[in-house]
Amino acid sequence: MASIQKNISEIIYNENTTKYQKLSDILKIILDYCDIDNNKYMIIASYCIRNYREINDLDMNMISYEWDKLHKLVNHGIGIIQTYNGQMRYFLDMTDEYKKVDPNAKDFSIEIFKKDLYEGFPNETFSIGYLQNHNGLDRDENKHLYFNKNTLLRWKKTMMREKDKADIKLLENLLRKRKKRKTKRCPNGKRRNKKTQKCVKK
Repeated sequence: MASIQKNISEIIYNENTTKYQKLSDILKIILDYCDIDNNKYMIIASYCIRNYREINDLDMNMISYEWDKLHKLVNHGIGIIQTYNGQMRYFLDMTDEYKKVDPNAKDFSIEIFKKDLYEGFPNETFSIGYLQNHNGLDRDENKHLYFNKNTLLRWKKTMMREKDKADIKLLENLLRKRKKRKTKRCPNGKRRNKKTQKCVKK
C-alpha cells in the first residue's frame, strides 16, 4: 500500500503532466488496485472540456457492487467513506499535497458516489446504464468513461445553474464547430475518421 501512496505523490509532483492528467492517472492507480471494472463507473460533470478550462477535481458515479471494493483503499488509509447529501461517497482529498505544487490551488480531489445501474442525477437519463446504451460517453487515455460533449451540454441545461452558463456557451460553440467540420467532404481517396474528424487515407 505504501507503493500506491508513493505513486500518487510521484504523479502530483510530475512537472510534465497537467492537473487533469494527474487526476486521471491517480484514479487509474486506485481503481486498478481495487480491481474495478472500467465499464462500471463514469466521470460526470465537466471533464470533457478539460482542454478548454481547468479541471480541479473528479466527480464520479460507480455501480454499487464495484463501489464496495473501495473499502480496500479506506482500510489502508487512502480516502474516506461518508454520507454526503444523502448519498454514499468515497472521498480522496489530496489538496494539501497538491498545494506544494500550486500554492493557489483550492481543490484537488476525487469523489465517487455509489449508484445503481440506472440511477443518475438529476434523472435516470444521466445514469451509467442509460448513457452506455445511448452513446453518451467517451473514454480518456486511461480508459475512464466520462460524459461526452452532447451529454454534458444536456446535463448543464437541465441543471441550469448560474455557474454553468459559461460552459453551456462553450459547449454550444464546440459542437457547432464540430458539425461544420462534419459537413465538409474529404478529398478523393480519403475518409473522415469518426473519432478525430480528420480526413485520412482510405
